[in-house]
Amino acid sequence: MLKKIRKKIKSSFFYELIKNYFGEYKKSYSESFGEDLFVDYFFQQKKKGFYVDIGCNLPKSRSLTYLLYKRGWKGVKVDISPRSIKLNKLIRSKDINLNISVGKNESMIDAYIFYDNCSMNTVDKKFKEYTKKSVNKEPTVLRLEQLSLNTILKNHEINKIDYLNIDVEGNEENVLDGFAIKKYSPELVSIEIHSEKCPPTNNKIYKFFTSNGYKLSSIYGWTYFFVKFNNKKVHFDY
Repeated sequence: MLKKIRKKIKSSFFYELIKNYFGEYKKSYSESFGEDLFVDYFFQQKKKGFYVDIGCNLPKSRSLTYLLYKRGWKGVKVDISPRSIKLNKLIRSKDINLNISVGKNESMIDAYIFYDNCSMNTVDKKFKEYTKKSVNKEPTVLRLEQLSLNTILKNHEINKIDYLNIDVEGNEENVLDGFAIKKYSPELVSIEIHSEKCPPTNNKIYKFFTSNGYKLSSIYGWTYFFVKFNNKKVHFDY
């Protein structure tokens, strides 16, 4: 009984609000491989900048942009979880926080929410089945507006991005199909690529970046970092 009560408390909005608002200081907030430390290092000379975080999840926990926000940066954050965006609006109010999906086709779509702030919530039907097996739970299906990244940036009069993070559980290619990367020209991009080969030179996502003037800079787990080809901040070469 106590275990169930504890689990219910930890899944509540109030608990997440307190945890994120008054959470202890951490050197890294990404809670996986320290990806946010690489991002912070990459932009260490840039006091203020602009990020776009697609699939942002929580304001601090598991965030690759919170360290930048602490330094005075701001940006656009998007997530399909209503609670995630509600928390972000309260804790990171300087950002533009949007509860929508991002993809090439602009329409109303089904979003599969397994539980609040689940890092594996998705709009991709194939990934939905993978998550369902992983968490042993049926998702709640929400009808959600989907816009292209180009439309989002145009609507908010954004002409330049310094850092772009895409973490959308199987929907990455769809996001990139609606993004004019040469127009917005982010200095650094992070995106998940699930491939047995490293580097995944035949992967469509990998090819998207290399064909648009980017090269692989670093890898943290499944997260791949790409930089403009003329950028010298590269951890390795091949």
